[in-house]
Amino acid sequence: MMKAKLALIFLLFAVLSIRLLAQQPDTLGLRLQQQIADQLEQITESADENYDFTDLLEEYQFLSENPVNINSDEITILQQINLLNSFQIESLKKYISKYGNLLTLYELAAVDGFDTQTIEMIAPLVYVGEVKKSDPIKVSNIARWGKHQIITRVERTLEQQEGYRAIDDAQLHASPNKRYLGDPNKVYARYTFNYRNKIRAGITMDKDAGEAFFRNQVNDSLAKLAGDKLTNGFDFYSVHLYASDLGPLKAVAIGDYHLSFGQGLTMWSGLSFGKSTDPNGVMKYGQGIRPNTSVNEIFFMRGAAASFGWKKLEFTAFYSNKNIDASVALPDTLEQEEIFVSSLQETGLHRTISELSKKGTVNQVVFGGRLGFKSKRFEMGTTMHETSLDANLSPRIYPYNQFRFSGKSLSNQGIDFRWVMPQLVFFGEASRSANGSLASIAGLVAQPTSFAYVTLAWRHYDKSYHNLFTNGFGESTGTNNESGFYAGISTGLSARWNMTAYADLFKFQWLRYQTDAPSYGQDYFLQLDHRISRKAGLYFRYRYKSKMTNDKSSWQRIDPVTPYNKQTFRFHINYAVSPSFQFKNRAEWILYNQTNQPQSHGFIIYHDVLFRPVSKPYELTFRYALFDSDSYDSRLYAYENDVLNAFSIPAFSGKGTRMYLLFRLKAHKSLDIWIRLAQTWYADRNAIGSGLSLIEGNRKTDAKIQLRYKF
Repeated sequence: MMKAKLALIFLLFAVLSIRLLAQQPDTLGLRLQQQIADQLEQITESADENYDFTDLLEEYQFLSENPVNINSDEITILQQINLLNSFQIESLKKYISKYGNLLTLYELAAVDGFDTQTIEMIAPLVYVGEVKKSDPIKVSNIARWGKHQIITRVERTLEQQEGYRAIDDAQLHASPNKRYLGDPNKVYARYTFNYRNKIRAGITMDKDAGEAFFRNQVNDSLAKLAGDKLTNGFDFYSVHLYASDLGPLKAVAIGDYHLSFGQGLTMWSGLSFGKSTDPNGVMKYGQGIRPNTSVNEIFFMRGAAASFGWKKLEFTAFYSNKNIDASVALPDTLEQEEIFVSSLQETGLHRTISELSKKGTVNQVVFGGRLGFKSKRFEMGTTMHETSLDANLSPRIYPYNQFRFSGKSLSNQGIDFRWVMPQLVFFGEASRSANGSLASIAGLVAQPTSFAYVTLAWRHYDKSYHNLFTNGFGESTGTNNESGFYAGISTGLSARWNMTAYADLFKFQWLRYQTDAPSYGQDYFLQLDHRISRKAGLYFRYRYKSKMTNDKSSWQRIDPVTPYNKQTFRFHINYAVSPSFQFKNRAEWILYNQTNQPQSHGFIIYHDVLFRPVSKPYELTFRYALFDSDSYDSRLYAYENDVLNAFSIPAFSGKGTRMYLLFRLKAHKSLDIWIRLAQTWYADRNAIGSGLSLIEGNRKTDAKIQLRYKF
């Protein structure tokens, strides 16, 4: 009853607030921020994993600071990050060919497929200018006109966690993993250089909370156990040098970099937007080589890569050699010299002796190439690569994972294509692993009218398809043991209403973790967007997802699988009440049902205030949220504004409140300062977390400060 009252109060408040709207346009970039928030929330909800989204966020941030000329071919970059689709790109090219270069951004309204919402969304990332012939790069100009940027950040949880409490040497010697090695500060530092978006270089350094920065500050007994793996300085370093558009040399990267080709089945080293609220996002646009600028310690390449172009052909070669984290099993006998790897670790955390012992224990070498053909309407490519480990990967076998990769080497080959027609785009990729198993996807995107887009896609990933660098579209991660059919539509219902909907039917041919039988599921999504005015908009969302899991109440030796479903209802509104004040409100309710289990509910309501005074060097963002969730199954996610190049998408379960305040000050034309405080208060517990992250009490407070200096 209390939840219903809160929802009613929220809706009344939102409706009344609309009447207060001033006649000023949206602050630049708010629509783009909402798009990013929706995409990241969707990935987090679907993947159910704690991903590092730094790479994805930095693509947007880099373009906002280095916008592309909308009259040039650079505009295809927005296609690669799913802000524009193939039809919009083609319409823009036709318009420019017929009428000449655009003179103002608002001229996009006359281009077929561009509505006001799209124009506002891409506005922070583009500019209108003349297309000039590319000048040769001079070494003297690189140093003179290049842009430099330094970012430093420190953050920590203010309450004391169990892993940092005092403990006597005897207990620590008996249980060395009962305490973290370092302090609770998370420290980040980064330097980047950019010259005309063609020459880029940088170094990124990171120390997670609990990791040691100085060896002499670590307990002597723990330091001895850690051995040579405990060093001074940051725990992670990433260096890159990247150049593009240098005549026939299309791109070259030295150091840390990413690769993304085709639809992500054969080679895709970083993250990507998977099943999102936009059906147009199903078809991926591989960006080829791009520099790694994030602190993700797992999903990147380290070595060198280069792409060469000649007429309609392009060839890419790449090589990577790095040490990766893994759990190593020692030989069973003295005669057995070879070591075995029981699992590869993806957390990137080295806070305890156990975690540190897994750091860089296995060497990984990846090499391969890609040959691509691209004409005006058709492109095709074939990609091959070999992955080698210097230790035998031999995971502990359970029924659900018996088809996973084991061994020391793995090869993958694939072919992908895209065929662009006036109102139809066909796309697909087929990939094969060394054991003969296949992964394939095929689909089409149609534009039956200028205001509607339809996407159809079929996928089938064999249960024994093996690839350590894959990121195909699907319900689950791993690009294996899945097949399905997806149908989505995005259409304008009127000048102010837009509808987005999709249906995804999928099945898993083999067992999965906590699902001891082949299973199937459905995912249905419907969203109605309403543009109230240039400064206000709202949307209603409904999502129904059904999957299968083990029946936890069963006393049988083999758990039977039982279906469960989750229904999500969301109302979201954002509006401006003055040129300086922006408000956002959301109410979301989740209903979770599983056979033989009690029904679970989850609810969250929040109010955001964005204060960005005109002609002032500062801005404030504040959120107050109430949440109430019966269990972890009915948890909710909500994207939060954060400091530059950082992200926060907490999961809410239990009962309590959440507040955060983000302050930004432009102290100088070259210096920006961010300060962020966030606190979660729980009404249903006296302890937060477990293990070494346990906090005695019902509050958790996080503080963060960041400086950026540009010169």
